[in-house]
Amino acid sequence: MDLRTRACFALSRRLMRPPAKRTIDYGTYRDWRNASLSRSWSAFSDAHVTDRDILDFGCGDGPLSLYLAHEKHPKSITGVDLKPEGIARAKAALADHPPPTGVNVEFIVGTEEGVPVQDRSFDTLVAFDCMEHVMAPASILREWFRVLRPGGRCLIEWFPYKGPWGPHMEALVPIPWAHVLFGERAMFRTAEMIYDLPEFVPRHWDLDENGEKRPNKWRAWSSFDEQGYINKLDVAKFQTLARDAGFCIDRLERHSFGGSALRRLAGKTLMGMPLIGEYFASYLIIELQRPEA
Repeated sequence: MDLRTRACFALSRRLMRPPAKRTIDYGTYRDWRNASLSRSWSAFSDAHVTDRDILDFGCGDGPLSLYLAHEKHPKSITGVDLKPEGIARAKAALADHPPPTGVNVEFIVGTEEGVPVQDRSFDTLVAFDCMEHVMAPASILREWFRVLRPGGRCLIEWFPYKGPWGPHMEALVPIPWAHVLFGERAMFRTAEMIYDLPEFVPRHWDLDENGEKRPNKWRAWSSFDEQGYINKLDVAKFQTLARDAGFCIDRLERHSFGGSALRRLAGKTLMGMPLIGEYFASYLIIELQRPEA
C-alpha cells in the first residue's frame, strides 16, 4: 500500500460517523429526496413547467417527475433513465401516487446513445444530479438539443467534479477534495478497504433485494474512467460542449458552501479566485436555451 493510500485510509477511518438514516432506509431516503427536490426547484421558474411537455433526464426512481406532476401541473412528463430497475420503481411509485387529472406521466428506459423519443417533443428538459454522471456529455447535449422544441430550455442542477464532494464517495471517503489531496487510485483502494470494515454500515444502495450487503464492487476499479460513474467534466468544457451542441447559455450560477454566514462568505470569496475558484463551487444552476430559429 503506497503512502497516499495509507494516509487516505487512516483519515477516512478516523472521520467515519454513523450514517444518516436516509442513507440506510430507503423509505426515509425517499421522503428526504422529495424535500430536497422542492428546495432545488425553488431556483427555477414554474413557468417553464406549467402546461408544458417535460422530459426528466436521468429520472432514477422518478421523484422529480412525480414532484413536478403533483405540484407544478405540466401537460406531460416523460422520465427517462438507463437503469431498468429504477424505471420499474418509478412506475410503481406512479401507480401508488397517480398524477392529477390531465397530467400525463410515463417512464421509459433510455440508452447510452440517447432518448427514444421523436425530435422536438418537449418544451423543457430537467436534469438534476445527473450531469456529472453523463459519460458522453457531447453527444448527450446534442441529443438534448434534438428533443427540445425551438425556444425550449434545459434546467440543470449539477455537482461538478472539482468541488469538495465531486467524486460522490463521501460515504466511504469522508474527506473533502480527497481526489485533489490523494488522487483517484488512493480513493478507490481506500473505498475498497473501508467497505470491508466490520464497523462500516452499508447504505441502502449497497444492499441486494434480500437486504444483504452486496459484494465489494470497489475492487474492480482504480479510476473514475474504469468506474464509468463520474465524468470529471469541468465548467469551461461544459460551456464549450453546450455551445457546440447549439445551445445558448442563458444562466450559469456557481454556488459554494452552505452553513453559517462566515462559511458562506468564505466560500463565495474563494470561488471568485482565478485558477482555484472552481474547486470551491459545490453546485451549479444552469439554464440552456435552444434558439427560436
